[in-house]
Amino acid sequence: MDFETAFAHYQSSTATAEETALVERELEKYRLIEDYFAARELPELPEDTALAASETKAVKRRLGRRTRNTVLMAAAAMLAVLLLLQCAVSPLLNRHVYGGADDHTNFDAAMTALTGLYMPLGVYVGSSLSHTGFMTDTVSLQFSDLTGSTRFGVRTGLTLRLGALGRLSASDLLPLHYALIGYFTPTLNADGTEAAPTDYCRQALADMSDQLTVTSAVQFTDRLSADELAALMARHPELTFLSGKVGNEGVYTPQSLFCSLTPAGISFGDALEADYPGFTLPRTNITGAALQQHFEAMLQCLIDHPSVARSAAMMGNEAHNYKRLLQDVQDNGLQFTGVWVQGTPSALLSLMDESSARSISNYEAHIRLANYDA
Repeated sequence: MDFETAFAHYQSSTATAEETALVERELEKYRLIEDYFAARELPELPEDTALAASETKAVKRRLGRRTRNTVLMAAAAMLAVLLLLQCAVSPLLNRHVYGGADDHTNFDAAMTALTGLYMPLGVYVGSSLSHTGFMTDTVSLQFSDLTGSTRFGVRTGLTLRLGALGRLSASDLLPLHYALIGYFTPTLNADGTEAAPTDYCRQALADMSDQLTVTSAVQFTDRLSADELAALMARHPELTFLSGKVGNEGVYTPQSLFCSLTPAGISFGDALEADYPGFTLPRTNITGAALQQHFEAMLQCLIDHPSVARSAAMMGNEAHNYKRLLQDVQDNGLQFTGVWVQGTPSALLSLMDESSARSISNYEAHIRLANYDA
């Protein structure tokens, strides 16, 4: 009798008694075998450690290659970015501020303006650019000391990184009286009133030989207009007027500003004059209009070059402050409260005979050696 046929009849409930007995005997055998294995734990199959170790190494190798490739690609991308910054972006941004190797007129003009406004005893004479580090250039600046106390001039430097200038060093520029106006600050009495000027400095000048050249700060009794200062300068051609202290009120001028009264240390030519009329002060026959135009041109130059203006951060000044001052000067005229001036003691005493001269403070004295034939 076929078991499969009997099992089919059993499932369809058509099996004969003989077929039913056959199927149930076979099912009973299956249950006995199942119970037998259920009552016993099968032994664990031995682990193939060599195969597992081999598979682990293979996985690690694949992960290592992927990690190494990822690191290499990231490093290559980083190097590419740094190379781009060093060779393309940084030089481009730095050239935008300083200009090219052959033409950096705009930078030098802005530095000339900054010097004319903040350094009454100095003249800016030029600059050079050198690469000094990763994405970093250094702008070397050269100034002449109008007092003659520093024979080889004054040098300092500015870092230039990604188009951002560093800050000027006040200590380097101290011989040019960078940011100092103490010579024009009145002395106060104990009760807060302004003290009368003493005759000490006048007497010192009277005791000096005219073989000396003296640099002095002269304070006015009242504010002088640009026309009045020009007339005062014309009456004393034997003196060298270095810089005037600006006295305009109603505007934020950090530590006050100066207006250079000497020719620029660089000859810029007609191109700069077209952009900033009056930027270069004439050497002779200086008028009040020329003084005001010269001062306005220096302000406008710094307004147009805010990165250079910000390098004088010690003054706390920004371009919008120069705009306010420029508007004030255009509305009310340029005013002065004093001057830095240079000459012989007798010539300085002659200046002090002017009714507008209130006090004088002597800063430097240098001997002038004259050669005479025997």
